[in-house]
Amino acid sequence: MIAALKRHGFKLVIGVLLATLVYSFYSRFGHDNPPLPSVKQAPELSLINLDGNPVRLEHTAGKVRLVEFLFTSCPDVCPMTTYNMVKLQSQLKQDGLWGDKVHFLSVTFDPQRDTPEMFKRYGDMMGIDYTGWTLLTGTEQETADAARSYGVLVQKMPDGSFVHTVSSLFLVDGQGKIRKVFPMGETMNNDEILRMIRQLVRS
Repeated sequence: MIAALKRHGFKLVIGVLLATLVYSFYSRFGHDNPPLPSVKQAPELSLINLDGNPVRLEHTAGKVRLVEFLFTSCPDVCPMTTYNMVKLQSQLKQDGLWGDKVHFLSVTFDPQRDTPEMFKRYGDMMGIDYTGWTLLTGTEQETADAARSYGVLVQKMPDGSFVHTVSSLFLVDGQGKIRKVFPMGETMNNDEILRMIRQLVRS
């Protein structure tokens, strides 16, 4: 009888261990990190960087991208979004992912005022690290078309300011698929964005 108890006790211990492993796996990869859906294929960006060189989205293929549409004279939402992205930049550097596995792109839809010099000044002031972050511009028509292709509605006001869709932050995977569209500004959830970026990098 003692032998039988030992035998069944051993089976019980093994069963508990297996159950613990299954639960741990599910918690890490199933419940906490459910597969990210694909929203759609990201439209191709074909603009220029601050040096006047042509840049396309496909130039960063294989990397997880976070694409932001903004104008630098925006009084609230845009600078708050960039500020949050800079905080993400710091965390991604600590992870060793910055520039190599993850790349940020910011597109202005106010190129008349956001000249390369002004855009660079904005980037420097915000603390952007250009080793993994590209600032993009073009003609007003080109940047407006780029924003529209991503579903960002932009309207220029008589005073030269802009109103635009506040969900203007796009998570794009290495294959060029939009996996999530985030709200901008104070409602950004950096923890969620960072978790999704890390998940896409691992996958």
